Amino acid sequence: MPLHPSKAIFAILSLFLLLACSDDEPNFKEVIEGREGDCFDGILNGDEVIVDCGGECPGFCPPNSIGILGGELFGEAGEAEQVLGFQLDPAIEYRLIGPLLVRDKARLSIPAGTVIKADPGAGAYIAIAQGGSLLVSGQPDNPVVFTSGAENPAPGDWGGIIICGQAPIASGAVGRTDIIDIFYGGTEPERSSGGINYLRIEYAGAATENGKNFDAISFYGVGAFTNITNLQTFESLGNGIRFIGGNADAKQLISTNSGDNGIVIQDDWSGNGDSWYLSGISKAGIKITTDENIEPPQPIITDTIANISIAGPSPAGALHFTNGGGKYRFNNIFTSNLSLGINIDGLIEVDQIPMGNLKIDSIEFDSPAIDFTPTNYTGPSSDIYTENNTLGTGNGIMTPNWANGWTIGFQ
Repeated sequence: MPLHPSKAIFAILSLFLLLACSDDEPNFKEVIEGREGDCFDGILNGDEVIVDCGGECPGFCPPNSIGILGGELFGEAGEAEQVLGFQLDPAIEYRLIGPLLVRDKARLSIPAGTVIKADPGAGAYIAIAQGGSLLVSGQPDNPVVFTSGAENPAPGDWGGIIICGQAPIASGAVGRTDIIDIFYGGTEPERSSGGINYLRIEYAGAATENGKNFDAISFYGVGAFTNITNLQTFESLGNGIRFIGGNADAKQLISTNSGDNGIVIQDDWSGNGDSWYLSGISKAGIKITTDENIEPPQPIITDTIANISIAGPSPAGALHFTNGGGKYRFNNIFTSNLSLGINIDGLIEVDQIPMGNLKIDSIEFDSPAIDFTPTNYTGPSSDIYTENNTLGTGNGIMTPNWANGWTIGFQ
């Protein structure tokens, strides 16, 4: 396929971007490949974000215009490390009308204040393939927001965001995602899939054809040079955030009102976590799991996750250690309104406790339910957790200071 000599091209699978005032009916125009950009030709081409708007034509973007997103963003064959960027315009309110796939050597950049609304029930999601990248550059008082375009938004209105990297995973090989069947994992732990800072994702978690739900955002085999900070998921029908293998660190995460688990760490994710706030979760605050059919790598890397606040009820427990578990150490956890604190689920998991594969230093069970059980573990190890007064993310169950200005859903 011909590509513009210096720009990424949107093409294939009905990629459209539309210029429309808020009172007008949509008037879709198909991308014409290989045509030179012209700010007055009525055609989406070059680096325009919408027809005759954006890129080299920023002065022609009218207020309240809507850019329509979908299809694929391609990089350009060339030098191994060459990445071609495509930046959205925060002055435009975007619609995501279906899948948007960012391919190898392509980067989607989203500046502070950008709002993207996904069409409900349209199979909309964003996937970053291996070698592609997503750069979200929100600010404390001006986050990037992905949300539903429905008049009355609801959990599961759209899919979510999937990021696939090339860092090691538990199987030691390359895997395929369990949601949309694209590759992830590899042998490059120091690769980057971009960066996320001050991002809020709302009403994601749609059901898929295979019966699973999207996570609001998932990181498959994402490498250590990927920055993940200041991220909130809100009203997801599935999990809020999920890490599958890889080794990217994650700091200042919030999962609010997730229909499944708040955060899932899976298949020997070997990053470190700091300052995670979870509330209104339908199952477990944090689920720790590994495919039992995979022989874990040796030695299993011990990850540290510290400074956590979990507001119940989270009926599956503040922590749910299941399906092969992993090796994790937790520090400084504050919980409130729980009926079960630490859920050790399964014979394999029970056997891992004496091996030291789960250690919890300093956990506080504040205002527990009447029938509260600290843990259902009854094995020989008595030091699985220690109780102390803690602050969790800084203010116990109250809003963390670092969450002010860019989050929603706090009491």
